[in-house]
Amino acid sequence: MSPLSRRDILKLTAVSLGALLVTRCAPETPLPPAARPAATAATATQPPPAAPTETPQPAPEPSSTPDLPRETEVLVIGAGMAGLSAARRLKELDYDVILLEARQRSGGRVWTDRSLGLPLDLGASWIHGVKGNPLTALADQVNARRVPTDYDSLTIFNTDGAELSEAEGAALEADYENLMAQIEEWQDDFDNDVSLQAAIDQYLGARNFSPEALRKLTYAINTTIEHEYAADVRDLSMFWFDDAGEFDGGDVIFPDGYDSLIQQLADGLDIRLGESVQRITYGADGVRVQTRSGEYSAKKAVVTLPVGVLQKGLVQFEPSLPAKKQSALMQFGFGVLNKLYLRFSEAFWQSDSHLLGYISEEKGHFCEWLNLAALIDQPVLLGFNAGSYGLQIESLSDEEILGAARQTLGRMFGREIPEPEGWLITRWGQDPFTYGSYSSLKTGATPDNYDLLAAPVDETLFFAGEATHREHPATVHGAYLSGQRAAQELDDSW
Repeated sequence: MSPLSRRDILKLTAVSLGALLVTRCAPETPLPPAARPAATAATATQPPPAAPTETPQPAPEPSSTPDLPRETEVLVIGAGMAGLSAARRLKELDYDVILLEARQRSGGRVWTDRSLGLPLDLGASWIHGVKGNPLTALADQVNARRVPTDYDSLTIFNTDGAELSEAEGAALEADYENLMAQIEEWQDDFDNDVSLQAAIDQYLGARNFSPEALRKLTYAINTTIEHEYAADVRDLSMFWFDDAGEFDGGDVIFPDGYDSLIQQLADGLDIRLGESVQRITYGADGVRVQTRSGEYSAKKAVVTLPVGVLQKGLVQFEPSLPAKKQSALMQFGFGVLNKLYLRFSEAFWQSDSHLLGYISEEKGHFCEWLNLAALIDQPVLLGFNAGSYGLQIESLSDEEILGAARQTLGRMFGREIPEPEGWLITRWGQDPFTYGSYSSLKTGATPDNYDLLAAPVDETLFFAGEATHREHPATVHGAYLSGQRAAQELDDSW
């Protein structure tokens, strides 16, 4: 296994070198010697996220029109990418399907907002790896415009606002590559898993980094790892944090909105919005699902609830889900990658770089920006915050978040930053329908957890979602593929 397999390591260091202040304290757990365990082979065939908090909707008012049918062959719980994929495939197989969606829209963690006068994706932004990716084929079907992101197009600003010189960039790249090479070696040489933070601490403890070099290396770890996995390195497994497959080709964004794919999949499906599921009862006689408006019944069901919702126990299963599935569920990490969009009257920043990095004094504070002026010719900057800082800012007011962002941009560009014309702030950790962005593997977990979460129960309940796809977790294409897999499993069980 090679570290950071979702992106080429040289591209990552050149592109995403972000800001994580790795503390030089003693390791959480000493690293023991010997040979790394292997997970069992996968039996199953990842969304960068973010979104303004959506509030639960009240139960629907009684209607004067006849009620829609509440009995069907298959119920699909959740109309995100996984649920829509499963329902679309089941419809192609001639099943009668009803989707139950708690939100007042389809798409889940794929969410395009147009309130600032242009489509801006609050959840998933990219197709990661376009060659052979099923989302590429789906985008081709709707002639969706796509714009490549060039990860080599990066400008990094030091803490004082000065751009890193070529020599400074090369030194940072070498420090990061050396760290990753050591972690890859430890992945192969040690018996017991530890957190990635513990491994980094041990590496740093054996070397004499200056405060400035440490700050730069911390930036690299934050933007390449913590932004990638929506979690602090202290919450990631050293063995398995990077264990995922990838498609070849570059990454692309949707200038007209990711929701064009959602609309294509949702077209013609029976989707019941505002139906927040409270209880799922299953057995030999089929499935009964209690929502805020009443009960639905079916022979079988596909459950696509996010890990954050399942971990909080907000949906009751009767009988309880198998102990192995519950244990696997609780071993997942489910962190946040929050977004801040700032739209200005004009682009005051003179840069055609696709990405702008900032080596912050404190860990991970507005260290990575996507420059939409360069990508789609719009005066918009998109800032990312992940892990603990991403969660921390959720408790701040919009004005406080804007103030912190403008302060960072002021340091980067050496000027007072104008008031934005508009902004969008996401708080995925507070979203009552996800409670986070996407899954990761904590210390002690293995990729087997994806298979355990995906496993059907009594040939009645089937499971889909990014955290059920072993090869492509935490991606939109992984969610899509999991829906296809669950639909096939259901069909095979009939």
